[in-house]
Amino acid sequence: MTGSMGQAEKRESEGVRLNQALESSTNITESLIESIGSGIIITEMNDTITYINQAGEKILGYSKGEVIGKPFGLFGLNEKLNVSHSFLDQSDNLDTRREGRMNRKEGNEIPVGFTINYHLSLSGEAIGKIIIFRDLTKVYRIQEEILKMDRLVSLGKLASGIAHEIRNPLAGIKTTAQALGEEMGKEDPKREYLNRITKEIDRLNELLKTFFSFAKPQTLLLVPCHIKEIINAIIPFLIKEIADKGIRFVETYHPKLPRIRVDKIQMHQAFLNLFLNAIQAMPGGGELKIEANPVVIPSLDGSMQNYVRVVVSDTGKGIPPHILPKIFDPFFTTKPKGIGLGLSITYQIIKKHGGTIKVDSQWEKGTSFIINLPETFENL
Repeated sequence: MTGSMGQAEKRESEGVRLNQALESSTNITESLIESIGSGIIITEMNDTITYINQAGEKILGYSKGEVIGKPFGLFGLNEKLNVSHSFLDQSDNLDTRREGRMNRKEGNEIPVGFTINYHLSLSGEAIGKIIIFRDLTKVYRIQEEILKMDRLVSLGKLASGIAHEIRNPLAGIKTTAQALGEEMGKEDPKREYLNRITKEIDRLNELLKTFFSFAKPQTLLLVPCHIKEIINAIIPFLIKEIADKGIRFVETYHPKLPRIRVDKIQMHQAFLNLFLNAIQAMPGGGELKIEANPVVIPSLDGSMQNYVRVVVSDTGKGIPPHILPKIFDPFFTTKPKGIGLGLSITYQIIKKHGGTIKVDSQWEKGTSFIINLPETFENL
């Protein structure tokens, strides 16, 4: 009798141990699934959702309670696959990686890469389906940027070749015009035509210089200086236009502003472009303001880095929202006589100095350009 009881207790203890091991294994499996960066959705064979992991919730914007028990068609993927009854092709080749689009809770669609497999029981019977998916929005954006860069490189090479070919004939035309001018009398009315030709050639040459400075950036000649030195060198060239348009110029500098290491000539060009944009945005007057302050910004590796933040702002009409993403693109301009390289050159110069530039604009209120330049010298 005692032996039978001992065997029963032993079997009961073994059963408890197995249940604990099974529960522990289940918890580990669920923990692993929840920690995966890809979205995972499990459905029954009739496509009713029984499970979604945290990554899936985050990607699609739904909580577990909002999707469990609902048909997988909620996300629209089955419709995109053009199948009649089930989004799973009942074939042996179940591990086919595909791309499609899924609906988020907010109503927008996102591109996804996904695989669909059977969810099998311990006996190997298909009891449902497992969908593993990833949000490809960033991947598509990077692909678009790469294609855009490739097109710009090709366009740049073509434009550079054309510009070189144009330069030589321009020089010949100008020389011929000057020679004709020397043969004409000072009072000859035709001299005005030659003057116009010469002025237009000079204007084209300036445009070519601007283009070449963009296409073939100069090597940086870095020297320590304060941002105020850069601004002080620019303002004398603009002060008359600022006064004529009734623009108020305001400067605000932190009293302990650190020095930065920059190429003065290129940085002059960068800020000159920003000031000219601001002035042109205020034909009826307004306020052009520059502020400079030290800031600390976290870098990609998590460490903190010191920067000088410069904000150039105006009270002009602002930039329409649909244009904002394009303003730093080469050759993009809204000006009738512009070639769309000013802000592109500014962006390029700031990036070469290890800095960042972004724009904040409100329609009918004004525009601000925020530049962060790394600090490399101690305070003076």
